[in-house]
Amino acid sequence: MGKDDISAKKRRKLTSNSTSESAKQVPVDIYKRVVEFEESEAQLRSAEKDAILFKKICQDVRLLFAEIADLKTKGTDESKEKINAKRIEASLLLVALKKLNRLEKVRTRAGRDALNKEKQRVDSTHLLLQNLLYEADHLNKEVTKCLQFKSKDEEIELVPLEDFYKEAPVEISRPDITKNDEHQLQLARLEWELRQRRELAGACNELVSSKERVAAAIAAARSRLDSLAPHLRDVLKATKPLQECLALRLDEKRDEARAASLLPPPLFLLYANGSAYSDVLGLNNLTVGISGDEDEARRLEQLNTNMESELAVSNDSDSDQDNNDEDQREKKKRHHRTVKISREEKAEAKKKQVLQKHPLNVKVSVKIEDGTCLNLVFFYLLNLKIIVVKVTMALPKLITGVSAADVVNGDCILNELYKGDTGNDSPHPATTYLLNAAGITDNFQNFIPEIGKPYIWAQRMCGLDFMTVVLDNSKVNKALQPCQSLSVATVENFIFTLRKRLKARVELMKELQEFECGKILPIKSNSPLRLSGSLTQWQSVGWPEYSQSPSTAFLIAENLVTADHMLYRAIITRQSAKLVALVALSSDYPKTSPLFSLTLHWNGTHHAGINDDIRDIERFINTNWDKEDFEAHTLSTQITKLLTCIDILLETSGSGEFPPDKVMFRTVRGRNRSKPYKFLKQGPGLFVQL
Repeated sequence: MGKDDISAKKRRKLTSNSTSESAKQVPVDIYKRVVEFEESEAQLRSAEKDAILFKKICQDVRLLFAEIADLKTKGTDESKEKINAKRIEASLLLVALKKLNRLEKVRTRAGRDALNKEKQRVDSTHLLLQNLLYEADHLNKEVTKCLQFKSKDEEIELVPLEDFYKEAPVEISRPDITKNDEHQLQLARLEWELRQRRELAGACNELVSSKERVAAAIAAARSRLDSLAPHLRDVLKATKPLQECLALRLDEKRDEARAASLLPPPLFLLYANGSAYSDVLGLNNLTVGISGDEDEARRLEQLNTNMESELAVSNDSDSDQDNNDEDQREKKKRHHRTVKISREEKAEAKKKQVLQKHPLNVKVSVKIEDGTCLNLVFFYLLNLKIIVVKVTMALPKLITGVSAADVVNGDCILNELYKGDTGNDSPHPATTYLLNAAGITDNFQNFIPEIGKPYIWAQRMCGLDFMTVVLDNSKVNKALQPCQSLSVATVENFIFTLRKRLKARVELMKELQEFECGKILPIKSNSPLRLSGSLTQWQSVGWPEYSQSPSTAFLIAENLVTADHMLYRAIITRQSAKLVALVALSSDYPKTSPLFSLTLHWNGTHHAGINDDIRDIERFINTNWDKEDFEAHTLSTQITKLLTCIDILLETSGSGEFPPDKVMFRTVRGRNRSKPYKFLKQGPGLFVQL
């Protein structure tokens, strides 16, 4: 064995010892050391220089990729070797880019952490500042409370200083001490006030005892009177058979008189005059009554009385006003939580207050011979100072026709009972200003379905005439007083007019029921023996349909027909001919006769604008009236004449479909070739031209 072998063994032994020692060493986290190294390196290196280096490396990578692309196009062995070398170089550059990216992320994270630390420091400082401000505000409030503190003796109203020295005894006033010491002066004045109040309390107790004695005497007298009440009730019960036999209605009148005393002046005037007129006409024709909440009416009257008394006494003393100011200041100091009310609820409350009705109302029932009854309920609006009316109908029989039911509707009957009075607007000029003052922007017409219609005749029946307020400047600021003479005259005229309107509507309702069944009521005047045409349809129409028809253009243009008219459509047929008649009835029918607009569908469409014959028929139907015709049913008479005219028109047309069956002097006459629509009572009857 040589020296070389010995040295080799020694080396192996040394290496084995070193490996065993290294294995015994603690393992090190390489990733953690690398991260710490890069974090320290990121802090040491400049971000600007790294940005420049990043741009340079990117440019070098682009050049290498371009050179590799050129070498690939050549495809030689030498180029392949260069490509491998450049790939290695590009890979090293990409490694450098990744390192720069990691360094930049480390810098970003470090900056974000520093920013968060600074934010936390600022937040803690701001919180500390808010705490200091809160403490300062709390201290200021405590200081304010201390400065505003008032002792109870300051609230006591003491006698003036001069009166104190004059009236108070020397042992209480002690002028030699109190004139130099304000504290002793205040104590002396309080002692004198206490003595005076004790004396007044004693006098008050004596008065209270005297009052109790008087109250006991009154109670004894009242008990004696109450003991008489059962005997009086027995007497009244005993007289009831006599009252019923004589139809005296004493109990009812007594109850109504008690309720009438609670009515507002306009409704009281209406009730008094209506009751008087009811006694003249009889209960079968007119009844007047009072309904509503009497207890609420009493509370309202008591409230108004208290308010008037408060207004009378409110300006008597200035001390009360000062006390009220102090109370308001104390209320401002107290911070009580109040219930939040939405804007819609406030607006609804204002609207209810402005449209408030009196708890009592007057009901007037007008009857006619067949049992039809119209019930009118009159309400008084307390704030708007006007009368509104709601109406209902009571019919003895069920109405089957749709159009017939419309004409006996309460609002339809009262519409324009007097010319121009539709009840769709307030007659009081101040209504709009009162609504605006209450913050209500809606038009008064929007409230009519809820409260009723303020007809002008209703105001006059209650003695209210708003035109006198407008014309008389001296009464602008005064309350409007009901006029007795105006109410008396209006009540009588209104009942007469309403009964006449009601009778006319009942007759019209019967006619319309027959029309809907295809029947026409017979008229008294002599008419042709036979009508060839027939009424096949009758129904009500709306204003849009009426106004869009070409046959009604002239009537609408001349304002002869408006949307307030009652509008109907009648269809008359005879074989292939069909006549469509649009009928307009005014509110004062039969005083104003109906207006017909005709359209004939036979060999085309014909109406008054393009056909002279249709225009002649409309003129004959709408304008040519005799005295006898007005005495008969106006609408039925016009329908009968219309059927006659259509027969004449078709029979004189020369068509074999309509053979003539009426006696005519001449079928046509003159340049206009007018038809013989006029009927003469000669023999069996003869038709001639107008």
